[in-house]
Amino acid sequence: MKLVGERKGLRAEAAALVRFFNARIPALAWVLAVGLLSLPLGAMAQSTGSVAGKLLDAADNQPLPFASVVLLRAADSSFVAGAQTLESGAFSVDKVPFGSYVLQATVVGYRTGRRPVALSAAVPMLELGALRLRVAATKLGEVVVQGQRQIVSDNLDKKVIDVTKDLTATGGTASDVLQNVPSVTVDQNGAVSLRGSSNVKIFVDGKPTSVALDQLPASSIQNIEVVTNPSSRYDAEGTAGIINIVLKKEREDGWNGQATATAGTRGKYNTSLNLNYHQGKLNVFGAYDFRQDRRTGYGSVRQRATANGQTTVLSQDRSGLNTGLSHNVRLGLDYAITPEQTLTLTVQPRFNTQRNREDIISSQENITTNMPIALGNTNRYNTNAGTARQADFSLDYRRLWPAQKRRELTANVVYTPVLSHIVVNSAVDYRNDVAWTTGHQSQTFDDQADLASAQLDYVMPLGEKGRYELGAKSISRRYDSDYLFTSQPAQVFDPSNRYVYHEYIQAAYGTYANVAGAFSYQLGLRLEQTNTKGDQSTDVPNAHFTRSYLNLFPSAVLAYDLSQDQRVQLSYSRRVQRPNADELNPFTDRSDPLNLRTGNATLMPEYVHSLELGDQKFFGAGSSISGTAFYRYEQNTITNIRDPFFLDPVSNTRVTNNTRLNIGHEISYGLEAVGSTALTSIWKISVNTSAFRRIIQGSAPTNTDINNSNFVYTGRLNSTVSPTKLLDLQLSANYRSPVVTAQGSRLTQFSMDFAAKQNVLKEKGSITLRVSDLLNTQQFNFNAYGPGFESLTRNKRESRILYLGFTYRFGNAKADNSRPKRKDEQPEDTRGFE
Repeated sequence: MKLVGERKGLRAEAAALVRFFNARIPALAWVLAVGLLSLPLGAMAQSTGSVAGKLLDAADNQPLPFASVVLLRAADSSFVAGAQTLESGAFSVDKVPFGSYVLQATVVGYRTGRRPVALSAAVPMLELGALRLRVAATKLGEVVVQGQRQIVSDNLDKKVIDVTKDLTATGGTASDVLQNVPSVTVDQNGAVSLRGSSNVKIFVDGKPTSVALDQLPASSIQNIEVVTNPSSRYDAEGTAGIINIVLKKEREDGWNGQATATAGTRGKYNTSLNLNYHQGKLNVFGAYDFRQDRRTGYGSVRQRATANGQTTVLSQDRSGLNTGLSHNVRLGLDYAITPEQTLTLTVQPRFNTQRNREDIISSQENITTNMPIALGNTNRYNTNAGTARQADFSLDYRRLWPAQKRRELTANVVYTPVLSHIVVNSAVDYRNDVAWTTGHQSQTFDDQADLASAQLDYVMPLGEKGRYELGAKSISRRYDSDYLFTSQPAQVFDPSNRYVYHEYIQAAYGTYANVAGAFSYQLGLRLEQTNTKGDQSTDVPNAHFTRSYLNLFPSAVLAYDLSQDQRVQLSYSRRVQRPNADELNPFTDRSDPLNLRTGNATLMPEYVHSLELGDQKFFGAGSSISGTAFYRYEQNTITNIRDPFFLDPVSNTRVTNNTRLNIGHEISYGLEAVGSTALTSIWKISVNTSAFRRIIQGSAPTNTDINNSNFVYTGRLNSTVSPTKLLDLQLSANYRSPVVTAQGSRLTQFSMDFAAKQNVLKEKGSITLRVSDLLNTQQFNFNAYGPGFESLTRNKRESRILYLGFTYRFGNAKADNSRPKRKDEQPEDTRGFE
């Protein structure tokens, strides 16, 4: 019976997909079908000869995707054949007549690489292996100005942000880094949004993570990858897409390292040490980061609600001081078992403490009767102390086959235990006309989580340019939350409870990719089985629940190379956002009696269909521009609903209750553009802009109809000036217009950052000066409204901070923006490859 139910579920999934395409984008299915069926069949035929290899960055061994690789006739340099590198940097030039040629590889911002090659009956297939390119150098008089990778590069399927070139994140955390990432916003609580949606999945080194962004130092990050339409290889979770944080890892021979110390205004300190040793088959790496972050903040709530002819006004003002200490360690090794097999072990323990103080003054009055509400007129003083312990244990295996380029087997296992203990003590003064009374409350949060996953991926080349990929993954998540509440005087209701939640996800996927002339395509399908179980110790509705569902997630990519420096790409994917453990906990949190929070065990997953069309053009001399048109249709949208008329059965008064509900659907469509250029030999800029419309429609118990929409505009500008070969000045500006929610909107955000970096000690050291939020304009404000109520919430966190830092590099480690030597000191290199 279970198998029959699963088959019915699959048929229902397929029927839902057919109805979606038939109703909304019927033309797309015909375009994809006709385009794929009309691909030249001759592309799969065996050619006379071929040349294959892999293009890498000489500095960090990162692949160079979408580079141009051509074969020129050795006798007269005439063009014979060409290809473009894949995401992995791999390339293959096929159908090449036997003869002598020069292979030429060109990438914007890099030196042109050239190498003589020859094909014959004895050697019809030539495998060149890894070819490494250095960044380009342009001669200006006696000084050589070296080109660098752009801060933001757009590879159509993902944006790659080189964090090492972003001076405005120096001394900060991953939260500071993401503030400067196109299409991404981070709120005061560290919640990340991508194109207006908070349903984004965070990866570290290609693996899902539970680490808080404020616990990840910016100094340890190499790149940020933003994948808005992931393929079937990735987890289907995260309807907005995936943000992958790529950590630094040196591979130069011998000892290499970097030490950094940074101090910020008003008690902010950061020190870090990164070490790496590479010799033969062994590569060992380690890092330690210490951070103290002390920040003030304030906020307010103004709410007006009318029901049954009675109007109530709530006013809350809060101020506080948060102090956090963090210790982060990263230890690991890479070991080459054989030239074809590599084993990587990584351990990342973290220990964090926090001490917070918050004062909340609340006033609530019935202005119809001019009578204050006793429970709503309080002065609350909270003190918070807690610790958190977490560690990531990761084991990775990789196998290659030299005789079959592009064939690869990878496997990894990840285990993350998490322990946290937080105690919040509150003194509450109740104000009334007769006298003040004081109460005391204590809350203890003990949370434990065990997160584990295992994954296997296999890539097999098919023909000369095709490949198929198969993989499987298993995920286990267990959360145990114990909450203890005490009060003097004792309350009628004891909110203490314990909640245990289990989630198991089993997944399998397959993809097929090939190239036919100027066309390339990839088709994929992922299957995920989800089983969840929740147990709440208290007697509340839906205290015990189980859920099981099976989903299919297709993906497709069709790309066409208009020329060697321009590509157009169309992609589609279906993804899911599952409700998390906190959202499903049916218990009502009454720690703030005026603002209750209640989970919803009946929440269903939300699903999204995402369609993107991108165009990318290179202009040479480090200039490029890319544009993306996107459309997203989200079903069963999960959103926060605010009910200011909730009758609390414990206090028998009307208070505000916040919960999560499936309300209907959400539509987003718009345009996004990324451009970069060198205005002069010392001045470079990169710009990212987007404009999209967001529509939220549905219904909720507190709002019979929800229909909210607006146009959203974002803009980011990064300007870097290098007045001397050792000095960089950088200014960045971020803007985002209001974004609608189901009951209101998140209001405008704007900020500017400035940084300067001076290399010293023969470029072994760097002095950095940074000012975050130069104009002190960064705020996180939002409003909410509905039938009979309106509210405005403001939050301002200390954001204008002056940082001064020093970095020293030893061994073969180089400055992130190091300059080359003068002309007479440059080594000879006629090939460009290394």
